[in-house]
Amino acid sequence: MIKKLILFIIFITFLSFSAFNNFRELVLEKLEVHSKNFPEKVYVQTDKPYYTTGEDIWYTAYLVNGTTHKRSTKSRVIYVELINEIDSIILKKQLYTNDLSASGDFKIRKGLAPGNYMLRAYTNYMRNENPDYFFQKQIPIWNISKNDSLNFATTNTNKTLIKKTELTTTPEINFYPESGYLVNGITSKIGIKVKDKYHRDIIVKGNIKDSDDNIISKFETLKFGLALITLLPEANKTYYASIIVNNKELKYPLPKALPNGYNLNIVNYGNQIILKASSNNAIGLKNTFLVAHQRGALIYEKLETESTNSYSIKLKTNTLPDGVTNFTLFDNNGKPVCERLIYIDNPDNEVIVNLNIDKKNPKTRDKVSMKLGLKDKFGNNTSGNLSMSITDIDAIGHSTKNENIKTHLLLNSDLRGHIDNPGYFFEKENDPKRRYILDLLMMTHGWRRFTWNDILYNNSKKTNKFAPEKGIYITGHTNALKKDKQKISAATRLTFMGTSPYQEKKQSDKNGTFKYGPYVFNDTISTLIEARVKDFKSDEDRKNRFVSIYLNDNFYDSPEVTRNTVLKPNTSDSIKITNFIKQAERISKIDTEFEGSTRVLDEVIITAQLKSEADKRRDSLNSRTDYGHPTNRIDMKDFEDLESLTIFDLLSTLPGVSVANDSISIRNQGTPSIFLDGVRVQLDEITHITGADVEFIDVLKGNDAAFYSNSSNGVIAIYSRTGANIRSRNIKRKPGIIDFTAIGFYTAREFYAPDHINGFDEVLKRDIRTTLHWEPKIMLTDKSHDAEISFFTSDSRSNYAIKIEGITDTGVPIYHISTLEVD
Repeated sequence: MIKKLILFIIFITFLSFSAFNNFRELVLEKLEVHSKNFPEKVYVQTDKPYYTTGEDIWYTAYLVNGTTHKRSTKSRVIYVELINEIDSIILKKQLYTNDLSASGDFKIRKGLAPGNYMLRAYTNYMRNENPDYFFQKQIPIWNISKNDSLNFATTNTNKTLIKKTELTTTPEINFYPESGYLVNGITSKIGIKVKDKYHRDIIVKGNIKDSDDNIISKFETLKFGLALITLLPEANKTYYASIIVNNKELKYPLPKALPNGYNLNIVNYGNQIILKASSNNAIGLKNTFLVAHQRGALIYEKLETESTNSYSIKLKTNTLPDGVTNFTLFDNNGKPVCERLIYIDNPDNEVIVNLNIDKKNPKTRDKVSMKLGLKDKFGNNTSGNLSMSITDIDAIGHSTKNENIKTHLLLNSDLRGHIDNPGYFFEKENDPKRRYILDLLMMTHGWRRFTWNDILYNNSKKTNKFAPEKGIYITGHTNALKKDKQKISAATRLTFMGTSPYQEKKQSDKNGTFKYGPYVFNDTISTLIEARVKDFKSDEDRKNRFVSIYLNDNFYDSPEVTRNTVLKPNTSDSIKITNFIKQAERISKIDTEFEGSTRVLDEVIITAQLKSEADKRRDSLNSRTDYGHPTNRIDMKDFEDLESLTIFDLLSTLPGVSVANDSISIRNQGTPSIFLDGVRVQLDEITHITGADVEFIDVLKGNDAAFYSNSSNGVIAIYSRTGANIRSRNIKRKPGIIDFTAIGFYTAREFYAPDHINGFDEVLKRDIRTTLHWEPKIMLTDKSHDAEISFFTSDSRSNYAIKIEGITDTGVPIYHISTLEVD
């Protein structure tokens, strides 16, 4: 009998071990799958944190593997958008990258309404995740022509003051046991986070007391309202924090301790991590599984098979990448019971930026040359992509505490909640105080991007709706040329009409859908798409061409706008903002005076009477029409704030035009004839158009409409904006063929850099710039010499901040800031 009992216990133990070993294999397998199906991250460097109307936003977008931070092997296409305060996308660019980065720019119209705009960047593949994971950065824009006040800058920043202040109001205090829970009889660290209603960095001093009002320990908040205490909970006791506000005691209860449970205690020494796992359960830590990963990449695992109540491990960090690292302890049922974040900062990963300037103190209008290179800790050349901005410190400010590519990739993109001045943690190498505060930050922030439930149980069932894009796709569908316009499968042929024509054939599917691509081209290409009911060999049959072709415009299929994770610039320094706006006003005045002087010279030469600007504009628009003057016209130049509206919203603003349920009529006389750039189209062919695509809209009524045949219900003529970001434009449609202009990837404009030696206009015009120089793409290889950059200083004697951001080919983010003084 005893022998059978022993055999039974052995059998049960074997089954238990076998089952949990299977769980271990499941965890490791899912982590490996996650690493292969990695998410993507995007970061965007702009030349400045804020702007005025009439300026240009210069930017470089970086696209990386979200796990390794190396070049992504999935997407090649990056979307960058400028979004106004009512969540309308007013500007959008499609960029292509074959390495780590792509550059672009936005021209801010002079008539743009001031406000807090948002710059957003993402890939199509990133749309499979929550939009909160997109790169989102607040861009304040002032309109100096409308006397925009500084209230805009200060209203939104009073809530984020950095200056420490004594406590005068009731604060919010939260407690974070180190690995999730307090457990009776197990010593645990507790992170404390304090904030007031303005989210200020406030000083709080207090005591930790037990339920008998005995003082157990004291605490005092450090930077960012963080503090740490250690507590050994006892059974049948509770604990609270006691603080005094206005001579009154306020009590904040600590989380109640569990009678039985688990605990992870971690001490981060920089070069190594000491971890202690503990449990007061009957079987202790038996069959528990400890796993550590960094952004989903496994770095350590331990399956405990003994009935021990504690164990310790020592983990060296000299072979690990930098960043947030997650330690999770699973109990013997496969449930995560403890979780602890730490930040690994490995000195061996440090990359040094070598910037050599030929002139220590250049003069105004002086040519400056630089040499820029990267080296690792051992002095070897390092390859990567960089971008550089040089801005006036008096107007823009200079702080190493702000967000940058390093803080975004290694902190902001992997943690919950806003992080004030994240650059603070990277200002000094191997600083024990900053490491200590950063560890408190890890204790008081939860894991955001990575959740075990998604990884272990939902990952295998998840199907991605949005695929990575390698280039531009031209998609659409084919319909029968009948009244019912039924979608049909048809033979299609695409032809790019360039210096070297390219042609490709495809059969549209049973739903009439066709897809060509991916293609990589810039600017525009004249394009033909043809379709046949049968094939292209049967053209003697006239009915073989009875096919209509419709194009999709996926470019405007933008994801939902959210604002839960927006990086915000520091606009609390009203002196800097005042200097910035005053300098922008001076630049605007110089530009106006210079343009005025050139017009005076022109009038000396030209003796004929000049047309007014309104006359020129009217003649320019009329030159695009065959009928001359319309009955009514809406010129989008006069209504720039309507650019985000749909075509139906725009038409509803025209006198006499009624829009209801996507149907249009003029004076309720039936559906009018619709023309797009002179070509008659159907109503469903213009539904994708927005105000950003339109130059002007004409309405023709009565005798004016008689210019077109079969237009007794009137005519609506829409003319697209030259250079608008519409994926295809100037569509000319005939049975079985459409002729259009395909729009390629955006080619960034070249940053205007005055040449004070060879330039002509520069001699006559004063030169003051808040952005002295912008270098969007600096490519370095481990075998090449340093990159060389040159530019001219302006007329301003000032100090300038040189900000360099980028990433190495091995996935190490680069951030460097230094100064240049111009005498």
